[in-house]
Amino acid sequence: MSDATDDVDPEELQRQLSEIKGAMGLAEQYPGRARLWLFAGLLIGVAALLVQVTFFYYEALGDTEYTAVWLGFVAVAGVATWWMSSRVPRAAVPETAPSWRAVFGSLAAFLVAAAGVVGEAATQVGGLDRALVYFGLVIATVGLGLLVTGAVLSSYRVRRRDRLVFYAGGVWVLVYASVLPYPQILRWVGVGLFGVLFIVYAIVAYVYLTRA
Repeated sequence: MSDATDDVDPEELQRQLSEIKGAMGLAEQYPGRARLWLFAGLLIGVAALLVQVTFFYYEALGDTEYTAVWLGFVAVAGVATWWMSSRVPRAAVPETAPSWRAVFGSLAAFLVAAAGVVGEAATQVGGLDRALVYFGLVIATVGLGLLVTGAVLSSYRVRRRDRLVFYAGGVWVLVYASVLPYPQILRWVGVGLFGVLFIVYAIVAYVYLTRA
């Protein structure tokens, strides 16, 4: 009598395991990942609140100072997402899944290029409007990053329910970025308000992702 294990097809077994994993949530499939999203969200939110302080001194800040502040905000967002992308165990990554570092690196390159495109035009307006242009671009890129994350997670066999939290986050962040320059109140405190809202979003997303 042949051993029952001789009838097991390794490829078929792997396919079945993949299907089972496809029904799993982010927290179950990649333990600790949801917590990393929370940390990254809190970090970006706090950075936005700190940036808001500079808006009340926009007349005293020159191009060099604003460039330094903007680059600092971009660096915080970049480092947070880069660090987060490096924390997934390599053994848990499907072979067909794209690299998180490549994804976020591409978004960072896009942000720098977009800032360069509007750079000359931005110098023709006042300090407050110039700040809104640059920080609005950062916020919009964060929204784009959330939408891309939701799409990429499908390659990591994360269930649709969990991906929706990133799609929803991307939509509201992009909408927020698009209206930022118009209401007078947002022109003054919009970046800080975004920081508060993003912290709330990160906490809600964490609770949602860690639910069974």
